[in-house]
Amino acid sequence: MQVYRRREWSDAAVLFLLGPGGAGKSTLGKALSAHLGWPLIDLDLAFCEQIDIIGPFIARHGYERYRAQNLQLAERLVASAPRPAVFVTSSGFLAADQQSNDYRNAKALIATGYTVTVLPSLDVEQATQIVVARLLVRGFGFTHATEEPKFRTRFAIYKDEGDAQLIGVAPAPEMAAMLARELNIQTP
Repeated sequence: MQVYRRREWSDAAVLFLLGPGGAGKSTLGKALSAHLGWPLIDLDLAFCEQIDIIGPFIARHGYERYRAQNLQLAERLVASAPRPAVFVTSSGFLAADQQSNDYRNAKALIATGYTVTVLPSLDVEQATQIVVARLLVRGFGFTHATEEPKFRTRFAIYKDEGDAQLIGVAPAPEMAAMLARELNIQTP
């Protein structure tokens, strides 16, 4: 388990967790929220609670409409979030074309806080094995044939993102404690 800092922690109001699906963002977010005593906002859960279940929504309306509504929801949640807070982004949060308004708006939103990218490994082969195995046991009808290429694409997007990176597969409470310690985040 390792933390790589690209920028020092600056008492940001919102700590954003980034990364592809299956990397451990939601699990880490819960542990980090508990460790720091900060509220947790999980964008996927909020989408399901406030708009619709993600899979059926995408099936009915398409991925582009999902991305647009997801980003609008994220903007509203960040604007109304208690401070400080842990914010878990969706796996495709930065997956839009880099020339699109969607991508620019998503980048602008996370620039308002401090971003930590979560990956199980910086080796794409090892990371792919870990994440695809995790995804296949979730029970959402995921298949190796669909999840492996999606993860590889998103790994390429996220491997160079973030003010910091948290790399590893340790239990979430250990990773949360290490992240807080390495970033020197003061707890109440």
